[in-house]
Amino acid sequence: MPFEIRKATRELIWVKVALIAPSGGGKTYSSLRVATGMLEELKKLGQSQNGKILMANTESSRGLYYANEFTYDIVNMTAPHNPENYTDLIEYATQQKYPILIMDGTSPEWEGKGGCLELHQQAGGTYQAWAKVTPRHDKFIMSLADAPIHIVATMRGKDQYEMQKEDSGKINIKKFGVGAKQRENFEYEFTCTFLIDQKTNLATPQKDNTHLFENEGDQKLTEKHGTKLIQWANSGEGYTVPVREVKSASDSVKELKEKVVELCKELGGSKNEQLMIAIKEFEPSGNPNKIKDVETLTSLLEKLSTFNK
Repeated sequence: MPFEIRKATRELIWVKVALIAPSGGGKTYSSLRVATGMLEELKKLGQSQNGKILMANTESSRGLYYANEFTYDIVNMTAPHNPENYTDLIEYATQQKYPILIMDGTSPEWEGKGGCLELHQQAGGTYQAWAKVTPRHDKFIMSLADAPIHIVATMRGKDQYEMQKEDSGKINIKKFGVGAKQRENFEYEFTCTFLIDQKTNLATPQKDNTHLFENEGDQKLTEKHGTKLIQWANSGEGYTVPVREVKSASDSVKELKEKVVELCKELGGSKNEQLMIAIKEFEPSGNPNKIKDVETLTSLLEKLSTFNK
């Protein structure tokens, strides 16, 4: 096929920011400060659309705690927290011309009532069952990444505790986050991802495509962070609609089969008894080449990727 080659140019960005913290880490407050700074800068640039922030609240009444300090619209997200509700939310915010959407938070989409983990159990709880759930979760991720609005999403941290002994001999228990309560690597879908300490509320950049905060050290997130993000996002020459490669079903099946077969060879093929048992869960003959649908091949590939080579 012919390739269109052109000089690479910096383009305008729809910023996607993730904030991860254990309970009590200040995710909601920090998201409002960052979003407010973003909106103020957008207004200066004449890009504020309807001029308002929309907060999607999954944390009971917590979304209203700071209504006397910030100006924002709010919509409550209640169970079931299936991926389609979050995809619809993003579409709604875009249609209503909100320049900034706060998703506080996104963890229920994965582990909440009606979320992906529960959907997986309802589908049988097997590796094959992920074939029914993963595409729904992936659609939410693509909707978030491609949305032509700025998004600040919060995630609960996986709480872990550590005992710390002071010079006086007193023992303190410190709670800190060790990743997000979401599907693995979800936090890397964002432009910037910050880990917020539960005790100090200081944020550490975990990922920073902007390079704005890499050398600034831990600090509390404020409106200034939002201002900087919008200034960075507007340093390009024009928005470009994301283009995703669309493949036919037959092309996808062929590509997945090649990956499965290659992985099977690396794992020892028919000589690996455990491998053959795993394959037969998906194809009784033990021959992955006989699998003809994307969902089953995807599930098999996910399972084989957990094997030690």
